[in-house]
Amino acid sequence: MKLHAWRLALIACALSLTSAPAFAQGGTTSSIGGVVVDSAGGVIPGATVVVKNVNTGTTFNAFSGPQGRFGIPAVPTGTYTVTVSLDGFKTAVLSDIVVNVAGPANVRAVLEVGAVTETVNVSRRSQN
Repeated sequence: MKLHAWRLALIACALSLTSAPAFAQGGTTSSIGGVVVDSAGGVIPGATVVVKNVNTGTTFNAFSGPQGRFGIPAVPTGTYTVTVSLDGFKTAVLSDIVVNVAGPANVRAVLEVGAVTETVNVSRRSQN
C-alpha cells in the first residue's frame, strides 16, 4: 500500500512540474483583429493582411473573411505595422498598433479604390 501512495505522490509532483511552464507562457501574447472596409463603409472580403512586429521583423498573415473581418491570435506583445492590400484598391498601412496583454488590438482598415501601386499610410499612437 505504501508503494501505491508513493507512486501517486510522484505522479502528482511530475504533473505539477510539467504544467507550470504552460501557465507562464500565456501572459506575453495577445491578438490583433479587425475589419477591412471600403471608403463607403462596405466590408471587403479577400483582402491580404500582413502584420509585422516593428522590433523583431516577425510577420503574420491573414485574409479578411466574408464579413471583412480578420484575426491573428497569439502574437507577442509589442508594436506592429498592419498592411492591407487587394487588387483594385490602394494599399493601407496602419502604423504604431500596440499589442499588450490587457486586451486584443482592434483595427479598421479603410481601402480606397485606386491603383495597386498607391499606398495610404495611417499612423495611430497608443491611447493611455
